[in-house]
Amino acid sequence: MDQITPTDYSKHMFLSRLLVKSYRIVQSMNGSYLRSLGYENFKIGHIIVLMNLTEQGVTTTDLAKKAKVSKQAMSKLVNELIQKGYLISKSHPQDLRSSLLFCTEKGNQFLEDLMKSRAHLEQKFAEIVGQERLAELNQLLIEIVSHYDDLAIVDTINDNIAGTKI
Repeated sequence: MDQITPTDYSKHMFLSRLLVKSYRIVQSMNGSYLRSLGYENFKIGHIIVLMNLTEQGVTTTDLAKKAKVSKQAMSKLVNELIQKGYLISKSHPQDLRSSLLFCTEKGNQFLEDLMKSRAHLEQKFAEIVGQERLAELNQLLIEIVSHYDDLAIVDTINDNIAGTKI
């Protein structure tokens, strides 16, 4: 079978398909790297939760708004992370109806390892296209994402993505 060159790919694949395939590659590479460090059954939503925590603590409702997922989807993710020991919940000092969420030492270690995984991934991509072109790609994607980020249609899709395993 003949090898497909980058030029052939552009003739046969729509942009949307290339983006989906690239997302799957990123997901697979990050998942493999994190599994090699002992992290099993981590969902993308777990990462979203952990990356949106603050030192002052944050409520589940605020996390859901920030991640643009339903409160129910966020509650499920938060409870899973509490059970796994990545988060702790403490009573909110001003609002007795809610709790504040904080990262545990185990959660902080995961975030550190996630940053290592991202650096590894970027290094691998830079080996293929070069650092300058990778920076250009990153900037282009930032522009596209920021343009569409606040549209309501994206919210329903995000609920589904939050539960996807890496």
